[in-house]
Amino acid sequence: MSKVDFILGFDPSLNGTGYCVLDVRRKHPKITEVGTVQGRNKTWGEEDTTSVKLTLISAKTRELVAKYRPAYPSVFLERGFSNQFNNSTQAGFRARGALEAELVGFDIVEFPPTQVKKVIGKEGFAAKETVAESVAEFLNVPMETFANDNESDAAAVAVLGWLKHVKGAK
Repeated sequence: MSKVDFILGFDPSLNGTGYCVLDVRRKHPKITEVGTVQGRNKTWGEEDTTSVKLTLISAKTRELVAKYRPAYPSVFLERGFSNQFNNSTQAGFRARGALEAELVGFDIVEFPPTQVKKVIGKEGFAAKETVAESVAEFLNVPMETFANDNESDAAAVAVLGWLKHVKGAK
């Protein structure tokens, strides 16, 4: 495999897609960039449409792919889940579609939330705060690095990708 400098991890959601870029050029990964593509914030009105939100998710994904080369050939996502709220499930699938449209050429590796929680949070049903604390400790960053659960979840997904596909492959 050719030299890899960065890993991309995402927590897809229409109202707050979390993303994390890890620099993996050293023995231990380091956060290069972490953030959230907001679907709702103080500047958005009720009239803002799903298509606007999807456009922002696509644009940020395109920016990350262009900015962080060479990236690992796989991109890591937390797998969405279905629930009794069909509109919520469909919104998650739309956000995922916006991501995938910009990730042509990458293998997409999904991790179920329980696997992320088990490996990073030490148990399959760990609370989001436990996962955030564990990933912050692993990456040696303060908890304040993550503005919300979407960001800490994306970082946990990126770390799990590194553990299973990069570190484990060496």
